[in-house]
Amino acid sequence: MSKRKEVALAAGVSEATVSHVINGTKYVSPELKARVQKAIEEKGYRLNHAARCLATNRSGHLALVVNNLKNPRYAEVAEAMQEEARKLGYIVSTIDINIINFSEDAIFDLISRNIDGLFLATYIDSMEPAIRRACENGIKVVSGCPEFGPMLKVRYRQSILDMVTRLAELGHKRIAYLSGYSLKETSHEKYVNFRSAMEACGLPVIPELMVDGEAPYIADLDTGYEAMNKLLARKVPFTAVYAVNDLVAIGAMKALREKHIRVPEDVSIVGCDDIPFASYVDPQLATISVPKAEMGREAAKLLGQILDGKPGEDRILESTFKDGGTIGRA
Repeated sequence: MSKRKEVALAAGVSEATVSHVINGTKYVSPELKARVQKAIEEKGYRLNHAARCLATNRSGHLALVVNNLKNPRYAEVAEAMQEEARKLGYIVSTIDINIINFSEDAIFDLISRNIDGLFLATYIDSMEPAIRRACENGIKVVSGCPEFGPMLKVRYRQSILDMVTRLAELGHKRIAYLSGYSLKETSHEKYVNFRSAMEACGLPVIPELMVDGEAPYIADLDTGYEAMNKLLARKVPFTAVYAVNDLVAIGAMKALREKHIRVPEDVSIVGCDDIPFASYVDPQLATISVPKAEMGREAAKLLGQILDGKPGEDRILESTFKDGGTIGRA
Protein backbone atom coordinates (compact mmCIF):
# COMPACT_ATOMS: atom_id res chain seq x y z
CA MET A 1 0.00 0.00 0.00
CA SER A 2 1.37 3.43 -0.93
CA LYS A 3 2.13 5.96 1.76
CA ARG A 4 -0.37 8.38 0.26
CA LYS A 5 -3.10 5.75 0.44
CA GLU A 6 -2.19 5.03 4.08
CA VAL A 7 -2.57 8.74 4.83
CA ALA A 8 -5.95 8.83 3.05
CA LEU A 9 -7.24 5.84 5.04
CA ALA A 10 -5.97 7.26 8.34
CA ALA A 11 -7.63 10.60 7.64
CA GLY A 12 -10.83 9.05 6.27
CA VAL A 13 -10.57 10.91 2.96
CA SER A 14 -9.80 10.10 -0.66
CA GLU A 15 -6.28 10.05 -2.09
CA ALA A 16 -7.37 12.98 -4.27
CA THR A 17 -8.11 15.01 -1.16
CA VAL A 18 -4.68 14.18 0.23
CA SER A 19 -3.17 15.37 -3.05
CA HIS A 20 -5.13 18.63 -2.95
CA VAL A 21 -3.98 19.32 0.61
CA ILE A 22 -0.36 18.62 -0.29
CA ASN A 23 -0.33 20.58 -3.54
CA GLY A 24 -2.87 23.27 -2.76
CA THR A 25 -4.62 22.57 -6.06
CA LYS A 26 -8.18 22.72 -4.74
CA TYR A 27 -10.03 24.10 -1.73
CA VAL A 28 -10.19 21.69 1.21
CA SER A 29 -12.11 22.58 4.36
CA PRO A 30 -10.00 23.45 7.43
CA GLU A 31 -11.38 20.40 9.26
CA LEU A 32 -10.38 17.97 6.50
CA LYS A 33 -7.04 19.69 5.99
CA ALA A 34 -6.23 19.30 9.69
CA ARG A 35 -7.10 15.59 9.55
CA VAL A 36 -4.87 15.06 6.54
CA GLN A 37 -1.97 16.98 8.08
CA LYS A 38 -2.27 14.98 11.29
CA ALA A 39 -2.27 11.71 9.32
CA ILE A 40 0.78 12.84 7.34
CA GLU A 41 2.68 13.38 10.58
CA GLU A 42 1.50 10.10 12.11
CA LYS A 43 2.43 8.06 9.04
CA GLY A 44 5.76 9.82 8.55
CA TYR A 45 4.84 10.70 4.98
CA ARG A 46 7.62 12.63 3.24
CA LEU A 47 6.44 15.04 0.58
CA ASN A 48 8.16 15.02 -2.78
CA HIS A 49 9.00 18.72 -2.89
CA ALA A 50 10.15 18.72 -6.51
CA ALA A 51 6.91 17.09 -7.65
CA ARG A 52 4.88 19.51 -5.61
CA CYS A 53 6.66 22.47 -7.20
CA LEU A 54 5.92 21.13 -10.67
CA ALA A 55 2.27 20.53 -9.81
CA THR A 56 1.69 23.97 -8.32
CA ASN A 57 4.19 26.03 -10.32
CA ARG A 58 5.55 27.32 -7.02
CA SER A 59 8.89 27.09 -5.28
CA GLY A 60 7.51 26.89 -1.75
CA HIS A 61 9.87 29.73 -0.91
CA LEU A 62 8.93 32.94 0.92
CA ALA A 63 11.15 35.84 1.89
CA LEU A 64 11.21 38.25 4.81
CA VAL A 65 12.75 41.61 3.90
CA VAL A 66 14.36 43.58 6.77
CA ASN A 67 16.78 46.49 7.02
CA ASN A 68 19.01 45.33 9.86
CA LEU A 69 19.55 41.68 10.77
CA LYS A 70 21.24 42.78 14.00
CA ASN A 71 17.96 44.16 15.34
CA PRO A 72 16.36 41.54 17.66
CA ARG A 73 12.94 42.80 16.55
CA TYR A 74 13.39 41.05 13.22
CA ALA A 75 14.68 37.86 14.82
CA GLU A 76 11.35 37.43 16.61
CA VAL A 77 9.40 38.19 13.44
CA ALA A 78 11.50 35.74 11.42
CA GLU A 79 11.21 32.93 13.97
CA ALA A 80 7.41 33.16 14.10
CA MET A 81 7.08 33.53 10.33
CA GLN A 82 9.24 30.45 9.71
CA GLU A 83 7.28 28.40 12.22
CA GLU A 84 3.92 29.32 10.67
CA ALA A 85 5.19 28.98 7.09
CA ARG A 86 6.44 25.46 7.81
CA LYS A 87 2.89 24.43 8.68
CA LEU A 88 1.82 25.68 5.26
CA GLY A 89 4.62 23.88 3.43
CA TYR A 90 6.89 26.88 2.85
CA ILE A 91 10.42 27.81 3.82
CA VAL A 92 11.46 31.39 4.58
CA SER A 93 14.64 33.25 3.69
CA THR A 94 15.53 36.52 5.39
CA ILE A 95 16.97 39.31 3.25
CA ASP A 96 18.74 42.34 4.68
CA ILE A 97 18.38 45.15 2.14
CA ASN A 98 21.29 47.03 3.66
CA ILE A 99 23.79 44.53 2.30
CA ILE A 100 22.92 45.51 -1.26
CA ASN A 101 22.66 48.69 -3.29
CA PHE A 102 19.18 50.18 -3.37
CA SER A 103 19.09 50.01 -7.17
CA GLU A 104 16.09 48.40 -8.84
CA ASP A 105 18.15 45.70 -10.57
CA ALA A 106 20.09 44.73 -7.44
CA ILE A 107 17.03 44.41 -5.24
CA PHE A 108 14.96 42.65 -7.85
CA ASP A 109 17.76 40.19 -8.63
CA LEU A 110 17.91 39.23 -4.96
CA ILE A 111 14.22 38.94 -4.16
CA SER A 112 13.08 37.27 -7.36
CA ARG A 113 15.10 34.06 -7.17
CA ASN A 114 12.38 31.43 -7.09
CA ILE A 115 10.42 33.30 -4.45
CA ASP A 116 6.63 32.94 -4.30
CA GLY A 117 5.96 35.74 -1.86
CA LEU A 118 7.55 38.56 0.10
CA PHE A 119 6.82 40.11 3.45
CA LEU A 120 8.28 43.59 3.62
CA ALA A 121 8.91 44.08 7.33
CA THR A 122 10.62 47.32 6.35
CA TYR A 123 10.14 49.71 3.47
CA ILE A 124 11.77 52.85 2.13
CA ASP A 125 10.70 54.88 -0.87
CA SER A 126 13.68 53.85 -3.01
CA MET A 127 12.48 50.22 -2.95
CA GLU A 128 9.27 51.08 -4.83
CA PRO A 129 10.47 50.38 -8.42
CA ALA A 130 11.88 46.97 -7.48
CA ILE A 131 8.78 45.92 -5.55
CA ARG A 132 6.49 46.98 -8.39
CA ARG A 133 8.60 44.96 -10.80
CA ALA A 134 8.40 41.95 -8.50
CA CYS A 135 4.60 42.24 -8.38
CA GLU A 136 4.44 42.47 -12.17
CA ASN A 137 6.39 39.21 -12.34
CA GLY A 138 3.89 37.34 -10.18
CA ILE A 139 5.52 37.58 -6.77
CA LYS A 140 2.92 38.14 -4.06
CA VAL A 141 3.70 40.92 -1.60
CA VAL A 142 2.49 41.68 1.90
CA SER A 143 3.65 44.98 3.39
CA GLY A 144 2.57 48.11 5.20
CA CYS A 145 1.89 49.81 1.86
CA PRO A 146 -1.51 49.39 0.16
CA GLU A 147 0.04 49.83 -3.29
CA PHE A 148 1.52 46.33 -3.41
CA GLY A 149 -1.21 44.08 -2.06
CA PRO A 150 -2.71 43.22 1.34
CA MET A 151 -1.39 45.33 4.18
CA LEU A 152 0.11 43.99 7.38
CA LYS A 153 1.27 46.77 9.62
CA VAL A 154 1.65 47.91 13.19
CA ARG A 155 -0.35 50.95 14.23
CA TYR A 156 1.56 53.38 16.47
CA ARG A 157 -0.81 56.33 16.74
CA GLN A 158 -2.37 55.53 20.14
CA SER A 159 0.77 54.13 21.77
CA ILE A 160 2.84 57.17 20.80
CA LEU A 161 0.06 59.47 21.99
CA ASP A 162 0.02 57.58 25.31
CA MET A 163 3.78 57.98 25.55
CA VAL A 164 3.80 61.71 24.83
CA THR A 165 0.84 62.22 27.18
CA ARG A 166 2.75 60.48 29.97
CA LEU A 167 5.81 62.65 29.38
CA ALA A 168 3.64 65.79 29.35
CA GLU A 169 2.05 64.75 32.65
CA LEU A 170 5.55 64.58 34.14
CA GLY A 171 6.25 68.14 33.00
CA HIS A 172 8.19 67.49 29.80
CA LYS A 173 7.64 70.13 27.13
CA ARG A 174 10.76 69.90 24.95
CA ILE A 175 10.95 66.36 23.56
CA ALA A 176 13.57 65.34 21.01
CA TYR A 177 13.21 62.70 18.31
CA LEU A 178 16.06 60.46 17.11
CA SER A 179 14.96 59.25 13.70
CA GLY A 180 17.55 56.83 12.34
CA TYR A 181 15.67 57.00 9.04
CA SER A 182 15.02 59.93 6.76
CA LEU A 183 12.35 62.26 8.10
CA LYS A 184 11.23 62.72 4.50
CA GLU A 185 10.22 59.07 4.02
CA THR A 186 6.51 58.80 3.18
CA SER A 187 6.30 55.60 5.25
CA HIS A 188 7.89 57.12 8.39
CA GLU A 189 4.72 56.60 10.42
CA LYS A 190 6.41 56.88 13.83
CA TYR A 191 7.58 60.40 13.05
CA VAL A 192 4.18 61.43 11.69
CA ASN A 193 2.46 60.02 14.77
CA PHE A 194 5.02 61.67 17.06
CA ARG A 195 4.32 65.09 15.55
CA SER A 196 0.56 64.54 15.82
CA ALA A 197 0.88 63.45 19.46
CA MET A 198 2.98 66.51 20.32
CA GLU A 199 0.39 68.79 18.75
CA ALA A 200 -2.46 66.95 20.51
CA CYS A 201 -0.72 67.52 23.85
CA GLY A 202 -0.07 71.18 23.09
CA LEU A 203 3.70 70.69 22.89
CA PRO A 204 5.96 72.35 20.31
CA VAL A 205 7.70 70.31 17.61
CA ILE A 206 11.11 71.99 17.65
CA PRO A 207 13.09 71.40 14.40
CA GLU A 208 16.44 71.57 16.20
CA LEU A 209 15.38 68.64 18.39
CA MET A 210 14.51 66.44 15.41
CA VAL A 211 17.65 64.44 14.51
CA ASP A 212 17.38 63.16 10.95
CA GLY A 213 18.85 59.84 9.86
CA GLU A 214 21.73 59.45 7.45
CA ALA A 215 22.20 57.02 4.57
CA PRO A 216 22.29 54.02 4.55
CA TYR A 217 19.69 54.52 7.33
CA ILE A 218 20.62 51.70 9.70
CA ALA A 219 18.94 52.41 13.03
CA ASP A 220 21.22 50.62 15.50
CA LEU A 221 23.28 51.22 18.64
CA ASP A 222 25.88 53.31 16.81
CA THR A 223 23.13 55.36 15.18
CA GLY A 224 21.68 56.21 18.60
CA TYR A 225 25.09 57.05 20.04
CA GLU A 226 25.96 59.35 17.14
CA ALA A 227 22.50 60.94 16.99
CA MET A 228 22.58 61.81 20.69
CA ASN A 229 26.03 63.36 20.39
CA LYS A 230 24.76 65.39 17.44
CA LEU A 231 21.74 66.51 19.46
CA LEU A 232 23.88 67.51 22.45
CA ALA A 233 26.24 69.46 20.18
CA ARG A 234 23.34 71.67 19.08
CA LYS A 235 23.06 72.95 22.66
CA VAL A 236 19.28 73.23 22.37
CA PRO A 237 17.59 72.40 25.71
CA PHE A 238 15.49 69.21 25.97
CA THR A 239 14.28 67.02 28.82
CA ALA A 240 13.05 63.90 27.03
CA VAL A 241 13.87 61.83 23.95
CA TYR A 242 11.86 59.44 21.80
CA ALA A 243 14.03 57.10 19.73
CA VAL A 244 12.85 55.28 16.61
CA ASN A 245 13.75 51.91 18.15
CA ASP A 246 15.23 50.38 21.28
CA LEU A 247 18.72 49.99 19.82
CA VAL A 248 18.85 53.71 19.03
CA ALA A 249 17.59 54.48 22.54
CA ILE A 250 20.24 52.28 24.18
CA GLY A 251 22.98 53.81 22.04
CA ALA A 252 21.76 57.27 23.02
CA MET A 253 21.89 56.31 26.71
CA LYS A 254 25.59 55.47 26.33
CA ALA A 255 26.28 58.91 24.88
CA LEU A 256 24.40 60.54 27.77
CA ARG A 257 26.36 58.53 30.35
CA GLU A 258 29.65 59.63 28.81
CA LYS A 259 28.55 63.24 29.25
CA HIS A 260 27.52 62.51 32.86
CA ILE A 261 23.87 63.21 32.00
CA ARG A 262 21.66 60.98 34.14
CA VAL A 263 18.69 58.95 32.93
CA PRO A 264 15.97 59.64 34.00
CA GLU A 265 17.00 62.34 36.52
CA ASP A 266 18.28 64.72 33.80
CA VAL A 267 16.81 63.28 30.61
CA SER A 268 13.98 60.78 30.07
CA ILE A 269 14.21 58.40 27.12
CA VAL A 270 11.76 56.07 25.35
CA GLY A 271 12.51 53.47 22.68
CA CYS A 272 10.33 51.37 20.42
CA ASP A 273 9.95 47.59 19.73
CA ASP A 274 10.28 46.17 23.26
CA ILE A 275 13.20 43.91 22.37
CA PRO A 276 14.47 41.58 25.15
CA PHE A 277 17.46 43.85 25.86
CA ALA A 278 15.06 46.67 26.83
CA SER A 279 14.28 45.02 30.15
CA TYR A 280 17.95 44.29 30.92
CA VAL A 281 19.41 47.78 30.59
CA ASP A 282 19.69 49.85 33.76
CA PRO A 283 17.36 51.58 34.26
CA GLN A 284 14.82 49.44 32.42
CA LEU A 285 13.92 51.08 29.13
CA ALA A 286 10.49 52.59 28.58
CA THR A 287 9.36 51.55 25.11
CA ILE A 288 6.59 51.04 22.61
CA SER A 289 5.80 47.32 22.61
CA VAL A 290 5.24 45.74 19.19
CA PRO A 291 3.57 42.31 18.63
CA LYS A 292 6.55 40.89 16.74
CA ALA A 293 5.69 37.17 16.85
CA GLU A 294 2.11 37.89 15.83
CA MET A 295 3.43 39.91 12.90
CA GLY A 296 5.51 36.97 11.67
CA ARG A 297 2.65 34.50 12.00
CA GLU A 298 0.18 36.79 10.28
CA ALA A 299 2.62 37.45 7.43
CA ALA A 300 2.95 33.72 6.68
CA LYS A 301 -0.80 33.14 6.91
CA LEU A 302 -1.62 36.08 4.67
CA LEU A 303 0.94 35.09 2.02
CA GLY A 304 -0.37 31.53 2.15
CA GLN A 305 -3.90 32.76 1.54
CA ILE A 306 -3.13 34.94 -1.45
CA LEU A 307 -0.89 32.28 -2.95
CA ASP A 308 -3.89 29.94 -2.74
CA GLY A 309 -5.86 32.48 -4.74
CA LYS A 310 -7.92 33.76 -1.83
CA PRO A 311 -8.51 37.46 -1.19
CA GLY A 312 -6.20 38.83 1.46
CA GLU A 313 -7.63 41.25 3.98
CA ASP A 314 -5.56 44.03 5.51
CA ARG A 315 -4.39 43.23 9.04
CA ILE A 316 -3.57 45.96 11.51
CA LEU A 317 -1.74 45.09 14.73
CA GLU A 318 -1.71 47.42 17.71
CA SER A 319 1.35 48.59 19.64
CA THR A 320 1.24 49.62 23.28
CA PHE A 321 3.19 52.05 25.43
CA LYS A 322 5.23 50.33 28.14
CA ASP A 323 6.42 52.59 30.96
CA GLY A 324 9.87 52.01 32.42
CA GLY A 325 12.65 53.30 34.59
CA THR A 326 14.04 55.64 31.93
CA ILE A 327 11.13 58.05 32.42
CA GLY A 328 11.14 60.61 35.24
CA ARG A 329 9.91 64.09 36.01
CA ALA A 330 11.21 67.03 34.01
